[in-house]
Amino acid sequence: MAENWTAILTVANKSLLTKVPGQTEGGGISRYAQDRAMRIVQSVEKLARSGGNGEGVQRVDLVKVAALYAGVAQNMAGEGERGRGAGTARTPDDSLFDDAAELAADQLKDLLPPADLELVGKILREHRQRETQLPEAKLLADAMALEEFGLVGLWNLWRQFHAAGKTLEQFIKLWKAQHDYSYWESRLRDGFHFETSRRTAKERLGYMRGIYERLQQEQLGEDVGGNPMGRF
Repeated sequence: MAENWTAILTVANKSLLTKVPGQTEGGGISRYAQDRAMRIVQSVEKLARSGGNGEGVQRVDLVKVAALYAGVAQNMAGEGERGRGAGTARTPDDSLFDDAAELAADQLKDLLPPADLELVGKILREHRQRETQLPEAKLLADAMALEEFGLVGLWNLWRQFHAAGKTLEQFIKLWKAQHDYSYWESRLRDGFHFETSRRTAKERLGYMRGIYERLQQEQLGEDVGGNPMGRF
């Protein structure tokens, strides 16, 4: 498929950057979806080359195509409901991945054979199924799950909070709740199929150690005037 990748990317980008009904002017969600999709494509490539990851994956090229159309599903999910703030990206539900699979089959029918399009659709439909036996779906799921971890995860979450008009205090409260209820430990345990992906996510979490605490200190002004405890 290497010779078709540029053409496939061009077609998919049109859908990634298409402003869908309900989006605000400026296409913020669509640009976000494209940015995220390309990052996931990169993760797919790197994970597939890592030892222990992509075991049994025969068609990494089609996982990359599926990653593009998972981004299209993100774009189709559009913005949050009124009251949540314009520009908030929703998480696509299963029906939108079905729609993205059908869109890929239509848009790429002159670029990929029917069997390849069928596999792309299967990857999109199964990657959210924890019990999937399809290696390509597992690879896409792991690449997408990495978007929640580390500084990239911080960027994704902060972008949504900012667009929704939420405060820094709300952001820190969410982090504290995730910490108190062992959210990240659960995600590490249950959120990945391959050990290499899980190890990468764990390393990303390690790099985050202290960042949220520092953010809270600055939000409370505890670092002002050289007084680390914020008491005068």
